[in-house]
Amino acid sequence: MVQVHSSLSSFGYVMGGAEAVVDALLEVLGPAGTLMVPTFNHMAQEAFDDGDQVFDPRTTRSVNGAITEAVRRRPDARRSMHPTHPYAAVGPKAEWLTSEHLELKTFDERSPLGKLAAAGGKVLLLGVGMNTNTAAHVGETRARAPCMGYRRNRRKVRLEDGTVIDAWSVLWRGEGKCRVEWHPLETRMHERGMIRDGRIGDAQIMLMRAADVIDTAYELCLELCPTCPVRPRATDEEEA
Repeated sequence: MVQVHSSLSSFGYVMGGAEAVVDALLEVLGPAGTLMVPTFNHMAQEAFDDGDQVFDPRTTRSVNGAITEAVRRRPDARRSMHPTHPYAAVGPKAEWLTSEHLELKTFDERSPLGKLAAAGGKVLLLGVGMNTNTAAHVGETRARAPCMGYRRNRRKVRLEDGTVIDAWSVLWRGEGKCRVEWHPLETRMHERGMIRDGRIGDAQIMLMRAADVIDTAYELCLELCPTCPVRPRATDEEEA
């Protein structure tokens, strides 16, 4: 199993585009492997067709690039139910990885990323940097990093039967720089030999175990968060 963060443009011209990249990833994984990608919307207006910012797993587009959108649109893809940070997966473990997300913290240990790590899955960065590596947020959640408001961001999702319900996401950081992300995390992981580096054309490639990302982020949080002043941003109600 592998979680892929990606930038199609980093490869230059690719015959067949994003679909060809997805086909290649699935071929490498083989029939027993599962591919997972972030298909977040971050409540970005361009992700919604109807303008009402209700997350619908069937229609709300990914804002994480063409490769993730190509995965989401596969007929056999499964997508987690989450108002801002859903994941899509293809393969024999897709249903398991993407289930139960709605009831959990965004980056819970039982979220799609937490499950991936627990099962020994890896994270592959294709032409993007460590700043895209959302597995770190699972470590931050484990450490209860005080800069994120857990299940404080109220949004809406559309269920399979068409019912629209309230759902909760993480309330992101306010002003200030996180001391864990991203250079400190990448530096420590490289120092420990946890990252395999490579290139495909002009694109930088990094491969690592998801559990290593989470554990290292957790370790850094225990060291750095107690003296960090960064806190969650104000809620919509507080800003009003």
